Amino acid sequence: MEIRTARMFIVPLFCGMTSAVCFDAEAYAGVLYSTSYEAPDYSVGALSGQEGWLNSFDIDPVVTSGFARTGSQSLEVRQAVGENPFGLTFRVGPYSTSAPMVSVKHSIYLDGTDGWTSPSTFLSPMALIGENGFVSQLAVRDGNRVEFGGEVAAIETDRWIDLKLVLDFQTQTSNAFVDGTFIGSEAFDNPATELVQVEIFHIFDNTTFNSPGPSSSFFIDDLSININSVPEPGTILGLLAICGLGFATKLKKQA
Repeated sequence: MEIRTARMFIVPLFCGMTSAVCFDAEAYAGVLYSTSYEAPDYSVGALSGQEGWLNSFDIDPVVTSGFARTGSQSLEVRQAVGENPFGLTFRVGPYSTSAPMVSVKHSIYLDGTDGWTSPSTFLSPMALIGENGFVSQLAVRDGNRVEFGGEVAAIETDRWIDLKLVLDFQTQTSNAFVDGTFIGSEAFDNPATELVQVEIFHIFDNTTFNSPGPSSSFFIDDLSININSVPEPGTILGLLAICGLGFATKLKKQA
């Protein structure tokens, strides 16, 4: 496990008019934890039992070599037709109340040649747990979209997709990003002041945890946990554009 001491720095930000995409005028950033599932911390083979990961269902995901977003290793999950779903639990925290925001980010790759049969396949590549239970999650449905609350973002198989959740402990809200683009904000399911656990699980009808289904295959890489996350570059540009448009409109009205 690679754990880094957080290095703090201040970044001034502009805030747009929509509160869901607003962040503090001054935000700190620092890496609390990161891994790309590389040796020597991770060995090729079953993930459960390595670096704090535990398997809670039937399938045991593996660390694989030769296919990765960065480096040479990644986490691979292959689920054959009729196999029961899998679940992974990773205790990462607590990470903490001293900073108002904590973000979790990693990348997934959906193998388009294997499964993702509509309408039953449901994957949660990122479910976050606080001290009082479930807080927030991103879900992938049928291999073609990411769901977050009532928001949906279209995705494709056979390419790496970056997913990120930003937990705002001050407002008790979670903000979701797909490939750096903000897609929505929603309240925590349970009150939280700490992130204590990351879970990855795969089911087939969003309710039943022992429902065999079609085959599927995907990879996960580059997990990172950061404190006081700042928006992705695309989001910052969007906020600047909003602010600039509002300022220009105000000047036009005054002219």
